[in-house]
Amino acid sequence: MLSITKEFTFHAAHRLLSKNLSDDENQRIFGDCTKLHGHSYRLRVTLAGTADENGLILNFSSLKEIVQREILTRYDHADLNSLAEYHEQPPTVENMVCTIFRNLDEALSCERFSLESVTLFETATCWATKSRHA
Repeated sequence: MLSITKEFTFHAAHRLLSKNLSDDENQRIFGDCTKLHGHSYRLRVTLAGTADENGLILNFSSLKEIVQREILTRYDHADLNSLAEYHEQPPTVENMVCTIFRNLDEALSCERFSLESVTLFETATCWATKSRHA
């Protein structure tokens, strides 16, 4: 199987809080992340499939347009807690990567290739990955 990966960056702020927990419980679980803070996120999107007659799984510029439209226009310089998908769940890197995968999977539906994985780096040393087969 052949795969391609493209990396993107965006900047966003959030607070980690669960509406179902008390202030003390949120503080115990999320610590200082209950305070509003920001990250410079790195997003890696990997497609797997077969190359077309031009030798491409998907042109990187087309992948960029799709990710821009589906994710970056909403996430870049956003307060993540204000996005609808995080009203009922905190915007942890785990929840975010699952949501991003779901959104991109719908947008990248094709017979020749599929979304293989999405990796979201919250910092240089902390990230989460959602893959199709895991």
